[in-house]
Amino acid sequence: MPLLSRLTLLLYVEAVALLALGLAYGGYSLSQPGDHTPAVLAAAAALAGAVALGLLARAVGRGRAWARSPAVVLNVFPIPLAVTAFRGGAWWVGLPLLLLSGTVLYLFATPELREAFRER
Repeated sequence: MPLLSRLTLLLYVEAVALLALGLAYGGYSLSQPGDHTPAVLAAAAALAGAVALGLLARAVGRGRAWARSPAVVLNVFPIPLAVTAFRGGAWWVGLPLLLLSGTVLYLFATPELREAFRER
């Protein structure tokens, strides 16, 4: 499988996982008593991030050079979250975050994909 296809697939996996997380968090939070505003805003942010990642995955799959920077930025954010999860003893949360975002960042840094996304 070519590196560009792997990268596109991983970005779609991230988008689907974030979508599922946003829906699950929103549904769980709405079932709890109390003020729902912060939970709804957090769920909406996760859903917006999932849509953004999905659109970026589509653009990356088509070789659009502009999609590289926002995709890299969105894959830097999970690293501090993973470190915090490791420190909190939740390695089962931190490990997938670190592996997925680290793999995407590594693929963006390979010479083949750097050349593919070079602006002409």
